[in-house]
Amino acid sequence: MSKKQPHIAKLRIAVVSTIYGFEDQLEQVCSTLQGYGYEVWNSHFKTLPVDPAKSNTENCLKAVEACDLLFGIIRPVYGTGVIAPLSITHQEMLKAIELKKPRWFIAHRDISIARQLLKQYMFDAGNQPNPAFVYQPTKVIDDIRVIHLYNDTILNNVPPAERIGHWVDEYFRLGDILKCVATQFENVERVRGIVEQMKQQTP
Repeated sequence: MSKKQPHIAKLRIAVVSTIYGFEDQLEQVCSTLQGYGYEVWNSHFKTLPVDPAKSNTENCLKAVEACDLLFGIIRPVYGTGVIAPLSITHQEMLKAIELKKPRWFIAHRDISIARQLLKQYMFDAGNQPNPAFVYQPTKVIDDIRVIHLYNDTILNNVPPAERIGHWVDEYFRLGDILKCVATQFENVERVRGIVEQMKQQTP
């Protein structure tokens, strides 16, 4: 009689993104990851564990703390869940960076282009924020905090030689996102190895 194989828990992946206007895309991303064998946590996908005693922000940040890895989609729309100065999505991505979680990000092409065009106005000659800079929403980027979020994920304030975990892919169409998902997550055992290695390195 063959020995029963030990149960291996599914990796828990938090999919973080602005939701409204992108529901169909999120469903395809989450369904693809679920098909690979991950336990997908996403509020729109109805798979985010919720504690009724906590606020929406607390539940989302708790999920980031408890997940094994995170996939963040940075869109040119900042989102509606803005609590205090930052959206919930922005806070989730910052929490993943703070906790040194295994994390993968992808950002819309327009964000990178807008960042290059606007940084001469956003910062002064000493690369400090320009207090005189005021951004008005446009159809390309609805909120300047989208660029701040992008800067946070690429670790823009960290000296280049010291940056680790700052890779951010670029997308323009849904197909680009799905290709990134396949490249990075289809090989679950590869990802599991990364997760275990990073857990050992995190104090």
